[in-house]
Amino acid sequence: MKLSKLAAAAATLAAIPLAGAANFQIIWENHGPQPLSPLFWSVSDASFDIFAFGSPASAGIKRIAETGNATTMLGIAAAAGSSVQAFGTLSGGPLLPGQTRTANISADVSHGYFQFASMLGKTNDGFIGESLSSMGLNLFEGSTPTGFSVNIYGARAWDAGTEENTQNMADLAALGGSGNTPDSNSAIRVHETIVSGYGDSWQALPDWSNDTHLATVTVLPVPEPSSIAALALGAGLILRRKAKAS
Repeated sequence: MKLSKLAAAAATLAAIPLAGAANFQIIWENHGPQPLSPLFWSVSDASFDIFAFGSPASAGIKRIAETGNATTMLGIAAAAGSSVQAFGTLSGGPLLPGQTRTANISADVSHGYFQFASMLGKTNDGFIGESLSSMGLNLFEGSTPTGFSVNIYGARAWDAGTEENTQNMADLAALGGSGNTPDSNSAIRVHETIVSGYGDSWQALPDWSNDTHLATVTVLPVPEPSSIAALALGAGLILRRKAKAS
């Protein structure tokens, strides 16, 4: 059997709707140069939004962006009740440049919006993430689970607007500082990156540009066991017919 026929059969099975619910795998990759805090993620309906570009950050995003701690954001997701079907963090500690982490989640059609946030580990209040209002990433097309892959470049690295970017050791959690120097501009915006020569620790903070490929977040459907079995059966029948014909 030609591989193209098997691939076509697999694609057909993968496109079969799963009665409104599906399992997915998150694949989270850090391309560097910044370490990233454990990824917060949620699947929800259209009433839940973890941040809005140009608006002040919630307490949950503030804590992620300043310290990498997602506890407050987890509490906000839990308090949203039925609007949020599932949420959590990818365990295992900070994700260093070159590392990849995976996790399995479930979502249904009415809770198809996927959102995430992670601290740019060596900044005052920098983070990467996408929200309902920023990209509106949906795991379904109609009732069909499809997933997505998002390449995150420096032009979508956010400043939470909760701390001044002093680049001083005393203000940086990653360097043992306490932070909490108020920012005069409280809006979430594109991060200005690391400013050369500014602050006492700028050389210890890995810099990036708007074109730097910082990370990739991919969420893909995981075939149900019945679909995998059907694919294997179909492939076996094709191979048997080919054997008889020869």
